[in-house]
Amino acid sequence: MDQPQSSSLPEKITVLIVEDDSFMGSLLKRKFEQESFSIFLATNAEEARGVLKSNRIALMLLDIVLPGMDGFSFLKELKATPEFQNIPVIITSNLGKPEEIERGLAEGASGYIIKAEASTAEIVEKVRKVLEKK
Repeated sequence: MDQPQSSSLPEKITVLIVEDDSFMGSLLKRKFEQESFSIFLATNAEEARGVLKSNRIALMLLDIVLPGMDGFSFLKELKATPEFQNIPVIITSNLGKPEEIERGLAEGASGYIIKAEASTAEIVEKVRKVLEKK
């Protein structure tokens, strides 16, 4: 009896981008899709919770300045939730003071990228490095 053929294509890595700036969100989404990632885009913590509950997310890019709950509070909530605490989170923000970076890392972020100082290619590269460590 023949064994079923398994797909030779690797499963796409799914990234959730939480970004309220529609231009930046679509720019990141397009770049990650070009790099063969599967992308979900949320504009606030509430939308992100919905995506997390119904999808398997490998990594999250999280902005800090969001409508409603800010990114630091959402990160703290995620890291306190057993089903989501192991999802690596990279903060992507234009807030770049040392105390903001330290706070993000102390809350459990796997990295901190200042958007104004990084290209989309550099952000993809950082995501790949974090996923390799996972």
